Order: sequence, then C-alpha cells, then structure tokens
Amino acid sequence: MTERPESATDPPAGSSGDGEIRVVGTAHVSHDSVEEVERTIESERPDVVAVELDEGRYRQLQGETPDDLDPSDLLRGNTVFQLLAYWLLSYVQTRLGERFDIKPGADMLAAVETAEELDIDVALVDRDIQMTIQRFWARLSFLQKLKMVAALFGAMFGFGVDEEEEEIDMEDLTDGDVVTAMLEEFRRFSPGGAEALIDERDAYIAHNLVSLRAQGKDVVAVVGAGHKAGIEHYLEHPGELPPMDSLVGSASKRGIPWFKLFGYLFSVGFLLFFVLLAMAGVRNAFLLQLFGAWFVVNALFAFTLAKLAGARWTSAGVGGAVAWLTSVNPLLAPGWFAGYVELRYTSVNVGDIATLNEIMSDEETPIRELLSQMFDVPLFRLIMIVAMTNIGSFVASVLFGFVVLPWLGAEIGGVGQIPDLMLDGARESARLIVDVVT
Repeated sequence: MTERPESATDPPAGSSGDGEIRVVGTAHVSHDSVEEVERTIESERPDVVAVELDEGRYRQLQGETPDDLDPSDLLRGNTVFQLLAYWLLSYVQTRLGERFDIKPGADMLAAVETAEELDIDVALVDRDIQMTIQRFWARLSFLQKLKMVAALFGAMFGFGVDEEEEEIDMEDLTDGDVVTAMLEEFRRFSPGGAEALIDERDAYIAHNLVSLRAQGKDVVAVVGAGHKAGIEHYLEHPGELPPMDSLVGSASKRGIPWFKLFGYLFSVGFLLFFVLLAMAGVRNAFLLQLFGAWFVVNALFAFTLAKLAGARWTSAGVGGAVAWLTSVNPLLAPGWFAGYVELRYTSVNVGDIATLNEIMSDEETPIRELLSQMFDVPLFRLIMIVAMTNIGSFVASVLFGFVVLPWLGAEIGGVGQIPDLMLDGARESARLIVDVVT
C-alpha cells in the first residue's frame, strides 16, 4: 500500500514504451461514480491510478489541515477575491453534494483508497488549486467578477436559491452531451474563465498522463466528466498539447488595464489638485487644512467600518492610518493592510470554506444568527474586515468631495472658485516653465 501519492511529474521507475490509459469521467457528487471508479480499478488493475487532485486537495480529502494563509499574500491584492471565487465554486459543489447525500470529492477519495487497498501507485495529476483560481480570477472581466461575488452573497442570504427548481438527474452530470452543453453555457458567461478552469487543466492533466504512458505505465485516470473529452483528445493528439510552461505560473490580465489606468490618472489628478492650488497662491494653511481633513475623514470611516467588521484595534488602526494614501492611489487598498495585521493574530486557511458552507446550508436558523456564526469563522471575518475597510475609505472619498470640500471651500470664496484657481495655477506653472526654458 502506498503511504503517499507519487507525483505524475516524477512517476515511479518502470519499463519504457507506451502504456495504456483509460479515462473515467465522474461526477464529484455521485454514488454511481464512486461505484464505477471502484469497479474499474478492481477490474483493470493498472500500474497507476491518476486522480484529478493536487497536493493540497489530496491532503484535505485525507483529513489534514490546509496551510494557513500567509499575511504577505494578502498584500498582493487579489487573494481575498480569489478566495471568494474558490468559495463560490466550493459552495455550488457542496449544495449538489447535499442534494445527492454524498460528500464532494468522494469519487477521488474512492480512487485513492481503492488503489491503496490493491497496492497500486497513485499519481496526483491536477494543477495546484491556488494557481488555477488565480488564473481563473485574472481571466474574468470586472462585471463577471461582480456577478460571482453577488451570486455568493445572494446565496448567503437565500436569494436566488429555489429548492423547487428543476430536478437534476445524476446521470446528466456524467452524460457527455449534457456536460458539453453545461460547459458551453459557462464559456458564454466567461470564455477566459472556462479556459483557466477547464481547457488549461485538460492540457495540464494530459501532459502528466502522456508522461506516465511514455514510461510504459497502464493508467486508470479518474477525472471530472467535464474534463474527459478534452483529455482524451490530447491523449490521441499529444502533438497539440501547449507547452507546460504556458499552463503554470501567474496569469496576467488580458486587454487594456482600465482599472490601473484609472488608478494612475486619479493619483496624478490628486497631486495636480494640490500643486495647482499652491501655484495659484492659495495659503499654505488652507492646503494643510484641506489635507488634514482628507486624512481624518478617510481614517475615521475606514477605522469605524473595520471595527464593525470585527477587526482588532491594531488592524483597524492601520487600515485607518493608510486610508488617506490608498484613496489617492486606487491600486492600493486599506483593507489589505488591515487584513495583513489581522493575520498576525488569527490563523486563516481555505479549510474555513467547508465550515462556511455548512453554516450556509442551515435553512432554519435566522439570518442574523447565521451571520453571527459566520463572523466566528476566521476566513469570513477576514474577508469582511478587508471589504468594510475598503468601503469605509471609498465612502469617505465621496463625502469629502461632496460635503467636506464645499464646506472648506468657503474660505476661498466657495467651491466654485476652485476650478478658476486651478486654471490660474496652470497658467502660473506654464509661465515658470517658459521662463526656465528661455
């Protein structure tokens, strides 16, 4: 019996030549799939059982605790949102598991346990889930990301969940035509997301299976039904496989980075605002007062909303202290810094998602009590701290422009004078530049 699965990229030594590969397409929440997996492995008795798992998901299925989230990862900006995407995907699978009374991933666990009982080597052939989610999130458009987050929070509060919806036939979840139709529907929603979640993983898994086959190994590969057709195509036409280097690492966003451009323009505009007012001869005391108000308003709202989300005093304090700067540069966010400090005191890992799914599946407990239970889960509290700190800073920026600035502008003849002052500042700046040049 193997004590630990062997990596498909470093398979056990064996004979050279071409082996045989049989791909079994399963539904991850199907009793029938579990039985088919066990039956196929027992009858085929392959050299290797390959499963659609990475190291992290294998450890979770074995009951091990996932690694804690590294605080430095949070400062990369998209970590929390990637966790939200992972949570949504996990929640959908969990709800299906509840409907069919089976634990998600039971097919993969059955494959591993059956292989170990028969003393057959196990290979983990899927890409790391964190890399997949990162690449998936990077491929989504802004509107698609909003839809995903809205769908998750809608499910959290019971919106859009209808238990009387059309019944799902378990056979449909593994039927080739039905699966193809479901995948095509997902591609219409997000072609880039489908590429990261499905196509790239088809190629990644096929790469590993081709490697095992080249070593003369007979393999039973257990994969989700949605991957079966793509993997089998690559096994028949290995020359069409994309380079492995193109399937790993962080994915960059495609198209024009509008959000980054907006961030840069906003930062430049903020600096120009103060520079031009100074060049127009506005008193330094007024400029200091203006900046001080910007700092205080941002700090107050970011700190208050962070505390409402359950942040520690130090975490909320850091979020409030940097809110003025992050409002100047939308590419940063005070929530990242508040979350970074929070992670110094709290252990958070993706295993919390299972706890959240369990809480959300309770349809009898009042929403207020459910929310209280969810705030006791470190991952949910972290997500809310990051989100609420950022919302506080955003609200502060809006109020500053519509409330604080007009109030302070009375000292210079009203806020309506600011455009004229900025124009005067631009003229003065141009005059100085001409004088220096000439």
